[in-house]
Amino acid sequence: MSWPSVIILVPAERRPSIEGRIRSLGLVPDPVTGDEKLHQHGYSYYIDLSGGILADYEPEELEQVRTQIGEPYAVYLSCQSMDAARPFLRDVLPGVDGLLDTNHYEILRASEFLTLMDRHPGWDWRRQPSTDLQ
Repeated sequence: MSWPSVIILVPAERRPSIEGRIRSLGLVPDPVTGDEKLHQHGYSYYIDLSGGILADYEPEELEQVRTQIGEPYAVYLSCQSMDAARPFLRDVLPGVDGLLDTNHYEILRASEFLTLMDRHPGWDWRRQPSTDLQ
């Protein structure tokens, strides 16, 4: 089974801030893939800080993002499990003025995403859209 992944989107001028916040957690390069990895909270994470994931977006998706935050910078995060994703995102997203792409057809404001995680601790955004939450 593949690891859950999300994409953190922030205005391009905020790249140093989000990249610094994530690097401060102790990233190390993976000798095989070249991606950066992190071991935290007893879990493993692979992180791509290159911004290259934006090439995977359809033009209309990018336009939706630009309308909300301007020219974007993106961080791709792959987590060992949903249980791994939650603490990482709770560590990184507070105060971030940006968006979170669930990689499952939803792009939410980072603050809204955190609120939904707090209200629904077991929420699996891969299987349940936020619009289905009560």
